[in-house]
Amino acid sequence: MIAELLDMPYVSLATKFDMGGNTATISREIEGGEETCEVALPVVVSCQKGVAEQRIPNMRGIMSARTKPLKVTEPAAIETLTSIASFELPPAKAGVKLVAADNVAELVRLLHEEAKAI
Repeated sequence: MIAELLDMPYVSLATKFDMGGNTATISREIEGGEETCEVALPVVVSCQKGVAEQRIPNMRGIMSARTKPLKVTEPAAIETLTSIASFELPPAKAGVKLVAADNVAELVRLLHEEAKAI
C-alpha cells in the first residue's frame, strides 16, 4: 500500500539487500529456489526476519557519536489524503435472555419470533 501511494516499485520478502549507485540488488526466496532482481532506486522493500539484525556498536563508536553535532530537521507540511465523512457509535447491544433448560417450548418460540433463526 505504501508503494502504491508513493508510486514506487515494490519487492517483497527480501532475504538479502545490496545497494550500489542508483540500483539495488535484492534476493528473495521463491517456491523452488531463489530469485535475484535488480531495481532502480527509489524502491519500497519488505524484508524477512533476520535481514536487519541489530549489531552492538563498539565503545569507540558510542563515544565519538556523543561529540558529533545533532542536526534537527523540521517536518514538511503535506496535504491530507483522507477525510472523515461521518462518525457514529455502534448500536447498543440488547440484553441477554436466559431460558431454563427444561423450557424447550419457550426457547423454540424465542428462536422463531425474536431471533428469526427458524
